[in-house]
Amino acid sequence: MSQRALWLSGGGAAAAYVALIAVGQIMVTAEAAGLAPFDLRIGGYTEADAAIYLAALSEAGRAAYLGPIRVLDTIFPVLFALFLALLSRAVWARGGWVLAASLPALYLLFDLWENAQVAAMVAEGDPSLAGVASALTQAKFAALGVFAVLLLWSGFWVWKRRG
Repeated sequence: MSQRALWLSGGGAAAAYVALIAVGQIMVTAEAAGLAPFDLRIGGYTEADAAIYLAALSEAGRAAYLGPIRVLDTIFPVLFALFLALLSRAVWARGGWVLAASLPALYLLFDLWENAQVAAMVAEGDPSLAGVASALTQAKFAALGVFAVLLLWSGFWVWKRRG
């Protein structure tokens, strides 16, 4: 595994995230009366929450969600999952990295599936899709959370062995 690939994927993910926040969080939040985008609602959302959001979302916000945000929100999770998988390989080089790398793969699956559900919900203005989309939002954050715990746990054991 090359350090260069790790740094490039991490840098690319960071750049995509900055662009996603600049366009998505800042612009779309303004176009949705200050309401947070679906993707950032870690605790999920209800069909009623989705109906409120969709009613508040302007046409410009809808166009941004289905255009540049959709593109950026595809690029970011791919690069981020690649970075996390490469990080898994670096951290767990002696074993267990395949299992640890499965968490970024799950995150990617959940995030891309969530993006498709959210895009359909925004395009159709149909809040009934919120149940699946919300569950996927929570699942992607859960996968990242478990990965973070494994990473911290591994760091603790490395520190303990050296200390």
